[in-house]
Amino acid sequence: MQFDTLLRVLVNGIANGAIYASIAVGFSIIYRSGKVFNIAQGEMLMIAIFMSMTFFDMGMNHWVAIFLTAVVMAALGLGVERFVLRPLVGQSEMALFMATIGLLLVLNGLGIIVFGTEPRLFPEVLGTERWQLGPIRIKQSLVIGTLLIACVVAGLHWFFRATRTGLLMTAVAESHQIARSLGVNVRRSIGLSWAISGVVVTIAAVAFMSGRSVSTDIASIAFVALPVVLLSGLESIGGVMLGGVIVGIGQSLAAAYLDPYSEGGASLLFPFALMMVILILRPQGLFGWKRVERI
Repeated sequence: MQFDTLLRVLVNGIANGAIYASIAVGFSIIYRSGKVFNIAQGEMLMIAIFMSMTFFDMGMNHWVAIFLTAVVMAALGLGVERFVLRPLVGQSEMALFMATIGLLLVLNGLGIIVFGTEPRLFPEVLGTERWQLGPIRIKQSLVIGTLLIACVVAGLHWFFRATRTGLLMTAVAESHQIARSLGVNVRRSIGLSWAISGVVVTIAAVAFMSGRSVSTDIASIAFVALPVVLLSGLESIGGVMLGGVIVGIGQSLAAAYLDPYSEGGASLLFPFALMMVILILRPQGLFGWKRVERI
C-alpha cells in the first residue's frame, strides 16, 4: 500500500475513532455517575442532530441554534431522570438497563414520527475548506471536530477527577445505597449526568455531522461505540479517546486490507470481534475499575 493511501487510512481511522469516542463518553458519564448503562445513547444523538437542523431550518444563526439544542437536550436528560429513572433509584442495574431499552424504543419511534426517515444534509457548520496534510487533503471540519471532542473528553476527565461535584457523582457508581448513606444526592447526580450527556451529544452532532447526509438511522452508530466503551472501561472518561482511536484505526485498516476479500464484511465485524476479545480477556477494560469481591 502506498504511503499516501496508508496515511489517508490512518487519518480516517482517527477521525472515525473520535466520532465513536464522542458517543462512548456519553455512556461513561451516565454509568460513572449513576450506575446506569444508557443503551439509548444513539437515540439521544439522533434527537440532537435533528433538533439542531430544525432550528437551522427556522432561520436561526447556527451557533444560537446549537446553544438552544444543547439546552433542549440537557432538559431532555433531566426529564429522563425525573420521570423514568427516579422511581428506580436503589433498584438493580438490570431494572435501570431495561428502562433505557424502553427509552431507546420511545425515542426511536418519536424520531421517525417527528423527523421522518428521509436523509437530510447537515449544514457545513465548521467550515468547508480542505487542509493539506502531506500528500493528502483533509476536511477542515473533520480536524476541528476531532480536536473539539478531544478537548471535551479532557475537560470531563478533569471534572470527574479533580472537582468535588465530580467526585461525589463518581461515588454513586459504587452503590446508590452507600452514596445515599454518605449524604450524596443520588437523584441529582443521575440527573446532572444525563444533562451533561445531552450537551455532549449536541457537541458530537456539530463536530462530526457537518456536511454529512443524515437520517434517523444514525442512532445505530452507538452500537459501534460500544466496543470503545468496553475497551477503555465503563468508568473511564479519559480512556475513551484512546479506545476510539484503536477501534477507528483498526476498522479503517480492515476496510482497506480485508474488505476487498470479504465483500465489505471485515470492517463491520472488526469492532464487535474486538468487543468479544475484550470481554473474555479483560472485562474491566484498559482503564476501568477492577472490582474485588470478598466472600
